[in-house]
Amino acid sequence: MEHGTTKRGAMRNQRVVSVGIKLSHDGGVALFEDNRLVQCHEMEKIGNNPRYSEFRLTRSELFGLLNDIGYDWSEVDSLVIDGWHTTPFEVILGDEKVPFEVADYGHLYGIRANPLASKGAFSTYFGREYTSYQHIAGHIFSSYCSSPMARRGESSYVLSWDGMSFPQLFHYDRGGRLECLGYLFPMSGFIYTYFAVNFAPYQDYRPNDLSLAGKYMAYIAKGKRAQSLGESFHTIFEKLVARTGPVTTHEQMLEFERALLLKLVFRAKASGLSDEDILTTFHCFLEEVLVRTLAARLDELDRRGPRNLCYAGGCALNIKWNSAIRRSCNLAELWIPPFPNDAGSAIGTVCSELVAKHGYESVDWDVYSGPAIRDTAWDAADWLSRDCSLKELAGLIHESQQPVIVLNGRAELGPRALGNRSIMAAPTSPEMKTTLNRIKRRESYRPVAPICVEEDAARFFDPGTPDPYMLYDHRVRPEAAGRLAAVCHLDGTARLQTVNQRQNPEIHALLNHYAEYSGLPILCNTSANDLGSGFFPDVRSVAEWGHVDHIWSNGRLYTRTTGA
Repeated sequence: MEHGTTKRGAMRNQRVVSVGIKLSHDGGVALFEDNRLVQCHEMEKIGNNPRYSEFRLTRSELFGLLNDIGYDWSEVDSLVIDGWHTTPFEVILGDEKVPFEVADYGHLYGIRANPLASKGAFSTYFGREYTSYQHIAGHIFSSYCSSPMARRGESSYVLSWDGMSFPQLFHYDRGGRLECLGYLFPMSGFIYTYFAVNFAPYQDYRPNDLSLAGKYMAYIAKGKRAQSLGESFHTIFEKLVARTGPVTTHEQMLEFERALLLKLVFRAKASGLSDEDILTTFHCFLEEVLVRTLAARLDELDRRGPRNLCYAGGCALNIKWNSAIRRSCNLAELWIPPFPNDAGSAIGTVCSELVAKHGYESVDWDVYSGPAIRDTAWDAADWLSRDCSLKELAGLIHESQQPVIVLNGRAELGPRALGNRSIMAAPTSPEMKTTLNRIKRRESYRPVAPICVEEDAARFFDPGTPDPYMLYDHRVRPEAAGRLAAVCHLDGTARLQTVNQRQNPEIHALLNHYAEYSGLPILCNTSANDLGSGFFPDVRSVAEWGHVDHIWSNGRLYTRTTGA
């Protein structure tokens, strides 16, 4: 949980209620009262929708959602819509095709551009005016406004690197002063998957498949960095940069990227190396370019104050790159929110409005601000339910050696399960990783994450520093690896989540109870969802899924009695 109440100028006596909407993939709606995030509903987490769903709430559904949390549409002061298209486009809401006119994506900023430039329009569907900010503004301000830097009143650099845009660096100073410092290098985030689809096992994937980057990041543990090929990649890149010179338009960047990709793929295929080693080497090449370029740019700009960095965009979900930045860029502090990708765009577009029009520079928020568990009627003939304490749940996980789905309180923001919509299991057996990947229908090389009590994390993981949002990789300490076989990845690392009592008292207590039985304050933690869908919204959807025998939800345990 992060808090901040910093506001420029005098405080308003009357509250401001703002609703932010992300229309395209990873759609969602966020509600703020003043600078406090009341709730955020990502479309994929409503009704067991497919992952990366677009916004599809009709008027009545949106109004009903607000009513459920105590707000009326007539109370909304600001409607803010995330930018995406330069021309009007239509969204299907119920049986209607609804036109929207929104701000641009923000692919490439000129040095003198204003990321807070807004576009106003009127929606006949919602019967009111709305404001739209460029898509990149949402990434910039979702990261800065949620950060500890904003809460402390400090300036910060902000890096945004998204699938369809290039890594662009900004500097935010107090008083709403945002300066564009240009791009780092002319490669979009999608070059990662554009390269991968040329090699096994990804030739059948679409290059812009949003699920591919995470799979590729896991797969690199199977290969090794080939030094000669890596050096060739750098040589090709540097020669093309020198020949092309500075690029000034998005179209020129795309041309550069296409030319670079062809040369890199050709060189890789001619190398004679295994596809595993090629993919690992390319991943390392991008990491090296990112770290080297970012560190050099920050060295040039060090006069601007604290060397803080906020980082957002889909590329900020790559835990390997994040760890390299934190390790090698000599930062005072690195902040990545738990919703760095487009899952945070509804939040970010409201943050843009709060900064631009209301003077708020930090926001009050809680990572567990997603939808509550639905109370859905279902035929429970094959299930028994009873009250179950957290201590009893810990004992069940330890003694049964079976996975249990945990639905606790409100859902997490962002793409990763952080204990409230999780499948949890004992971490001690390598067969548990196999079981979890089988029931999730995931590839065998995919890792299972550990969730650990924060105060004990350094005993088992290196560095084991607080990591409540699973955004960095940690090495499993050799003396602990044998006891944590289910959460130790092929390369000896783990995508750790740490939990303290303040962040999530229920899950913190569960882990401590599990330690009483096993000696380990650690459980397996993978997202509670079916393949291609968002988190399970209720007990019924888990029971209908049918791949576990135990469901724990807000103090009650549901146990299947048939087919177990």
